[in-house]
Amino acid sequence: MNIGKKAIYIGVAVVIGILLTSLFMRVVLFPAHVADKAMDTAEGVVDQTLNANNALFNYENFKDLYNGAKAQKANIENTLKKMDDLKEMYGEPTEWTKDIREEHSFMKDTLSGYEMQYQSLVKEYNSDSSKLNRNLFKDNNLPEELPLDYSEIQ
Repeated sequence: MNIGKKAIYIGVAVVIGILLTSLFMRVVLFPAHVADKAMDTAEGVVDQTLNANNALFNYENFKDLYNGAKAQKANIENTLKKMDDLKEMYGEPTEWTKDIREEHSFMKDTLSGYEMQYQSLVKEYNSDSSKLNRNLFKDNNLPEELPLDYSEIQ
């Protein structure tokens, strides 16, 4: 065998050896790489969760959602009272003028909007309350969950 062919065989063997060694190292070290990435991710989540801005945002958000739900309760009750007053003032709906019917219809639409807004606030509050990384920052004076029925909110 001449020296040129021998050098080519040796070169190919070295390249194959390097590739196999690289592949072996990746297989052996892959679990360590995954564990390192998992630790970095967990550390990032903890840092983000315990960040002062995040803590303040979540604390304020729970307060805002709770107070917003209470405001919607007041809106619902006020609108219901106005609708009752309208019936008391003008009698049976069959006797109402067009203007009174339109006003009542507007109040019904408004009431529906208030009820949907209340439900939306309750859904967000209860969802955030069930999340460990958000619930950490909820004021102990706030309820664990808000009731779906607006009349039950304190």
